[in-house]
Amino acid sequence: MAIIGFWSGSEKESGQTVSIAAIATHMAVEHNYKILLVDATFNDDTMERCFWNVNNAKKDVVQVLNRGKMDISSGAEGLISAVVSNKATPEIITNYTRVVFKNRLDVLCGLKTKVRQEYLKSLNLYKDLIKTADKYYDLVFIDLEKTLKEEITKTLLESTNIIVYSFTKNLKQADEYISNITTNKDILKKDKVIPLLSNSDENVVYNQRNVTRYIGEKREVATIPYNSSFVKNISEAGVAQFFLTTRLSNKINDKNSNFVNCVEDACQKIIYKLQELKYKV
Repeated sequence: MAIIGFWSGSEKESGQTVSIAAIATHMAVEHNYKILLVDATFNDDTMERCFWNVNNAKKDVVQVLNRGKMDISSGAEGLISAVVSNKATPEIITNYTRVVFKNRLDVLCGLKTKVRQEYLKSLNLYKDLIKTADKYYDLVFIDLEKTLKEEITKTLLESTNIIVYSFTKNLKQADEYISNITTNKDILKKDKVIPLLSNSDENVVYNQRNVTRYIGEKREVATIPYNSSFVKNISEAGVAQFFLTTRLSNKINDKNSNFVNCVEDACQKIIYKLQELKYKV
């Protein structure tokens, strides 16, 4: 029913992938939505590691044997094969995704190829893939490649209903946000963009209040604060468990609860924006 793209105009670390993982997981736990989380990045298994242990040794052997490609019968490669064969239906998508929470959160892990041209060739089919998924899921979250260097990135951004623009707490990335919003108005339409300050810290100069003022937003920007416990769970495939455990905690003012409250606020900003744009959610 709605496609939400997470993107950054900066080539540097922007907290984009961990932010989308946090928001999609929390929304699946706390809200009654059926969500697909799509990894459309190149040669980056960060999202997969958020939920599952990755056997690097086994994976590397398979990639070498296939010259950088993976078996097309599974994952994103398998689903793309179905798209090419005109066999992709909303229901069949679940055959190629991995389940985090049954009937709540599925993940389509990233393409396994390390050959960039193969990646770009496959990525060209993601627009049709996502449109098909949108018929089956309430919300489709897609983690997009940074910058606008590739035409397919522009195409995928244009196909989204909302763009969550992620940047960190430094002046350069805030300036890049302003520049991108100004110079790419045809793609980054102001009414569909939600600025997201990742790894935020209220004790630094570029905190939520000051960044909101600096980039000229009327509403406070969404934030995903730095949280050491969450960071630890990212590297240990514990993101889902982190949100479940925090939800059951009776502590009100600890750092984890404050972190989750900020994630919830980001979720509410997405829901409000969808309602504002009259998308059914």
